[in-house]
Amino acid sequence: MSEKKNGPGGIIQELRNRRVFRAIAVYLGVGFALLEAADIVIPMLGLPGYVVKAVFIILIAGFPVAAALAWTFQFTPEGLRRSPKSGEKQTEEQKPFTGNAVIIVLLLVIVGLLAYPRMQSSSPAGITSAVNQAELLDAKAVAVLPFTNFSASEEDAYFADGIHDDILTQLSKIRDLKIISRTTMVKYKSSDLSIKEIAREVGAANVLEGSVRRAGDQVRIVAQLIEAKSDDHLWAETYDREYADIFAIQTDVARKIASALKSTLTEEEEQQLKDIPTSNMAAYDYFLKGNHFWHTKTTMEGNLKAVTMYEEAIKLDPEFGLAYARQSVAHSVLYQSPDWDPTHERKELARKTLERAKLLIPNHPEFHFAQGIYYQWCLDDPASAINEYEIAAESQPGNAETVKHLGELYARAGKWAEAERYLERAYELEPDGIGNAAWLGGYYSIMGDYEKAEPYHKISIQSYPENATAYRFYAFLIIDAYGDLDRARRILDEGVLNSDNPSLLSSYRARLEIEAGEYETALKIIQEDYRGDFSFFHKSKIYYLQNNSSKLSEELEKSRLNLENKLKKKPDEAFLVSSLGIVHALMGNSSMAIDAGKRAIELEPVSKDALNGPDHHYRLAVIYNLVGETELAIDKLEFILSFRSGYTKWRIRLDPFLDSLHDHPRYLNLIDSNS
Repeated sequence: MSEKKNGPGGIIQELRNRRVFRAIAVYLGVGFALLEAADIVIPMLGLPGYVVKAVFIILIAGFPVAAALAWTFQFTPEGLRRSPKSGEKQTEEQKPFTGNAVIIVLLLVIVGLLAYPRMQSSSPAGITSAVNQAELLDAKAVAVLPFTNFSASEEDAYFADGIHDDILTQLSKIRDLKIISRTTMVKYKSSDLSIKEIAREVGAANVLEGSVRRAGDQVRIVAQLIEAKSDDHLWAETYDREYADIFAIQTDVARKIASALKSTLTEEEEQQLKDIPTSNMAAYDYFLKGNHFWHTKTTMEGNLKAVTMYEEAIKLDPEFGLAYARQSVAHSVLYQSPDWDPTHERKELARKTLERAKLLIPNHPEFHFAQGIYYQWCLDDPASAINEYEIAAESQPGNAETVKHLGELYARAGKWAEAERYLERAYELEPDGIGNAAWLGGYYSIMGDYEKAEPYHKISIQSYPENATAYRFYAFLIIDAYGDLDRARRILDEGVLNSDNPSLLSSYRARLEIEAGEYETALKIIQEDYRGDFSFFHKSKIYYLQNNSSKLSEELEKSRLNLENKLKKKPDEAFLVSSLGIVHALMGNSSMAIDAGKRAIELEPVSKDALNGPDHHYRLAVIYNLVGETELAIDKLEFILSFRSGYTKWRIRLDPFLDSLHDHPRYLNLIDSNS
């Protein structure tokens, strides 16, 4: 029995004897572990950030209570008992649970919780936890919130949006800054989130917010740059100017932000900031209206209205080069969509406005972007388009749209390293951009990295649940990667419920049911839901698989006539040619079918289009098999699986038009060797 001490030494001895220090250490360790776990779990559950603070406050309040209880009681194998006094001996059964083993286990738990966030760091941007995003805030990144419109007329909302766009454009000219894209930021218009919460979501350390008031020829623009972490104002200014000074204001805002973030402008950047697109403010007003409609370019109506507004701007200022460039892009977009205006007249409008832009702003990145669009969508000249996009990207490295086009075209050219670099960059610049996540997911699918591809397809759906194409890409990733028809069906069914145009999914839903052997279900989908131009073609294939000879001959003839009429307008459309080849194969016209299949490959070879080219080789394999050329069919399948094409063993296994090959030794060897 040790001698009992008096004074401070005696108190410390008593604390040690009652195991209070050890109990406090365990409490602090458990508290830290709880906070770490809350920081991980609470954002996943979508709970507000103050829940973590509440947990912290409860733990602080509980500390003196835990210390007092440790002084008075101990948990032992015999249950709860009073703590021993100094010098009092304890049996093994009476010793408390706060032993070394408990502390070691607790330390392992804490280490695991600390390691967890770092283990998640390989997740794609946009799906990391809020904690990780807070740690990844870029000190040179600026998130520009949509400007609040304080003008008397709601019709002036386009003006506030235009100022927001133009300031984004000015800031994007400064290479040292990372500017969060417009597409990402517009969703925060009228948002209830705090500056810190927005900054955390977009990964920017700095947020620019502002307001616009317009009255006649007078404008008031208020802008303030906020450091999100501290909520400090790095810079703020109010501009009361005439409307004609709007370009000077935008330039000044860009310079002041660069200065506040200690970014030095190059001479080239200084010169670019001084660019004034027009001295006619009425023309500029129409230009802003055109941009407002241009941002709805996913609709035909939006593009047509944009064309009209740009035309009004050009009438007021025939030297307005930027308006010509934007108008040319809108014309090209209208031309490239088969459902909008793919006419010679529209193509000529795109060319003429582009030529005018070239005369007025030959070195401007917007001209090179417009020329790239024209080469890509009007002339189908991807090599020239890439060259123009590269020039535009050199001057505007933060333009996600230009970068995405480069990624798409490099993928089409089969230059996979370049495609990966640009598609990843486009997603990094604009994770919410339409198609950016889907394209990156598609790239990884072609590379065979399905685990990496799948999260991006999920993000694509989460970002735009109304976009039917996103569901199609995801569903067929699941089929091609795993052969899971049930899961793919659930994804497509979700698309039918949520997308704004579910009929776009009907042919793919029918294809899935065909692969599942549910021919009646497939036929019902085509008859009730399909809205495209190839209903005869789809029904022909189903009737063939059902051995319904009476209906098959009728639908095949209708399909043949339909395809031949379309080919009169577009004789070099490879998809139409190979489709006609399949129809001839189903009709028993062997030589005509094979000739059409080969012709489609010549029109769109893999060397020209690495994305669509493999489809024609696969269709020729199907044609060969349908007409009884089994060895040639397997030759084609071997060729397709010999390079990156997106075709997989599951695509081949599930195709009922290749069922007759399933017992062939070469087929079996091919499938096994690519498993």
